[in-house]
Amino acid sequence: MRPLLTIFCTAILTMSSLAQADEAGLITFGFNDASAYPYLAGTGTELASPPGLSVELVQYVADRLDLPIRFERQPGMRVLHSLRVGKLDGAFLFSYRKAREEFGVYPMSDGKPDANQRLATLGYTLYKRPKTRINWDGKKFTGFTGRIAANLNYSIVADLRKLGITVTEGRSTAQSFRMLFADRVDAVADQETIADSYLTTIDHPMLEKVTPPLSKKAYFLLFSHQFMHEHADIARQFWSEIARTRDRFTDRIAYRYANGSPAD
Repeated sequence: MRPLLTIFCTAILTMSSLAQADEAGLITFGFNDASAYPYLAGTGTELASPPGLSVELVQYVADRLDLPIRFERQPGMRVLHSLRVGKLDGAFLFSYRKAREEFGVYPMSDGKPDANQRLATLGYTLYKRPKTRINWDGKKFTGFTGRIAANLNYSIVADLRKLGITVTEGRSTAQSFRMLFADRVDAVADQETIADSYLTTIDHPMLEKVTPPLSKKAYFLLFSHQFMHEHADIARQFWSEIARTRDRFTDRIAYRYANGSPAD
C-alpha cells in the first residue's frame, strides 16, 4: 500500500505543480470597459460577441505564439494603473504619450513608438458620390454646408460637430451608406477598414474617398515594466507577430463589425 500511496501523492504534487506553472505562465491583458467600436466592442466587464477587432487580434496572435492569455475589462485609468503596478501584464488600446511610459512599455524604434508594430490605426475617412463637392484640407471644411452620416457610437460625430458640420447618426455602417445611396446625406464618415470591407459585400453606386483622412492615429498594446524585465523576448515576439499578421487578419474579420455594435 505504501508504494501506491507514494505514487498517488507524487501524482497529486505533479498535477499541482503543473497547475501552478500554467497559472504562472498565463498572460493577463487589460482593456477599457467602455466601447471603442469596432476595436473594443460592448461595455462592462464581460467580453462582447464579437468582442472587437483588437481583442480578436490579440487572441489570434497569442494562439499563433502558443501563449495562454486572459482578458480583464476595467475603467480606462484603472487599466493603466493596474499595468503600472504589475497587476496586468499588458494593456491596449493606447496612443503614444510620453507621460504614459511610466505605466508601460511601447514597441519602440529609434527612440520613437514603432507604428509598424501598432495594434490598430484609428482613422476615419469620408465617402461621397463623385458629383458631391467637399473641400477638406485635413483641418477644416471650406464652403461645405451639407450633411454627413456617421455611426452614433463613433468619436468622429463630436469632432465633425465641432467643425460646424450637421451629422445624421446611423446605427451601423450599413445604415449610414443606405442614407448616402438614398441621397439623404452628402457623405459618410466611417472607419476605413470597416467601410471598405462592407462595400465589397454589396453592389453600390460609384463612390470616392475624400483625402486627406478626417483623422488617423496609431494605437498600441503596452506591456508592463515588470513583464518586460522578466519576459522581454515574449513581448518582442508578440509585437513582431502583430506587425506581421495585423492587416491580413483584420481585413478578414472586419465584415463582422459592419452591422453595428452588439447589445451591451
